[in-house]
Amino acid sequence: MSEKKERKKVLVLVDWFKPGYKAGGPIRSCTNFAYALKNDFDIHVLTTDTDHGESQPYENLTSNEWINNLAPDFKVYYARKSTLKLKQLKQQIINVDADYVYLNHLFSPGFVVYPLWLKFRKQIKSKIILCPRGALYDSALAVKPIKKKPFIALFKLLRIHKLITFHATNEREKQAILNYFPGSEVIIADNLPESDQPSFVSCKKEVGSLKCIFIARIVPIKNLLFLLQALQRVKKNVELSVAGPIEDAGYWSECEKAIQSLPSNIRVNYLGAVNNEKVKSIISDHHLFVLPTQGENFGHSIFEALLTGRPVLISDQTPWLQLTAQKAGWDVPLNDATKYAQIIDEMASWEQGRFDEWARASWRYAQVFIENPTLKKQYLNLFS
Repeated sequence: MSEKKERKKVLVLVDWFKPGYKAGGPIRSCTNFAYALKNDFDIHVLTTDTDHGESQPYENLTSNEWINNLAPDFKVYYARKSTLKLKQLKQQIINVDADYVYLNHLFSPGFVVYPLWLKFRKQIKSKIILCPRGALYDSALAVKPIKKKPFIALFKLLRIHKLITFHATNEREKQAILNYFPGSEVIIADNLPESDQPSFVSCKKEVGSLKCIFIARIVPIKNLLFLLQALQRVKKNVELSVAGPIEDAGYWSECEKAIQSLPSNIRVNYLGAVNNEKVKSIISDHHLFVLPTQGENFGHSIFEALLTGRPVLISDQTPWLQLTAQKAGWDVPLNDATKYAQIIDEMASWEQGRFDEWARASWRYAQVFIENPTLKKQYLNLFS
């Protein structure tokens, strides 16, 4: 029997996949998963043909059939979003007949809730692995709780958690899962990061000025307004670039007002939504990546900054902790806005040599992470 036939078949269900980028982390997590494990499993990805928040499908992609345009080693089915029905999803799940169906996030009606219902009704015999991707953190559940809490209650009532395996990406997420679904089977496997690390390249650093970059969806949980308010206290010359799709127009309006009230030493540029392919290039033009997020399951843009060789200034609500000891950045509690301003002022005062020291240390920090041999082994254990 050939090696290919012996490989287990994994069907990944996710609302958005590459070339999409506007949904942020879940797209990157699932894309990295497919590329990293395509030689170990027979991977199929079932998704939609339209990016998050868009009405037009991706250009130059065939919808409603299995294609291998991204890589010859895995197949993707881009369902036509404008005509997608649950019956079509069910048919493709049954046709693939995977050993494992891998669900992402928790509240997607078609790509999580419906497959779980099929499993409950015993219409799927595949083993189900569900990765909430931070959806059970308090900060995430605080967004649209009226929709989320009843689903969790029904999930528990039907005891669906007893029919599946949970994938937690860290110990904190495991505890969040067990808080809501006690007695569940939970396996930890770190998020698979972007592993294509560019060579280290510095950028010009002048004493007294700093170029910062914020990359995230424009929504309250990413905390751009907090950053803008912290910048009110900064004395040095700072240029902040903001990149990400505006998902909450009301929140962005508040941010715009804050931008207009900033002192003259602070300049803010809005770059719009940025394709993942351009993220590293944009980060490399800046000195510091800033994201005072209220909660991240992984924080792909944080890691890409480190991967590019740029220190990060982030909250303590991510897996990236104790960064200062590694000279890779700072993880600061959100109750200390003054500290954010102090760090930005301090780094603005750095000369080239000090910046290069921290930038190179950030690059090495990411290099050690992606070369960790246990990362892939965790996934081989998850799907075994």
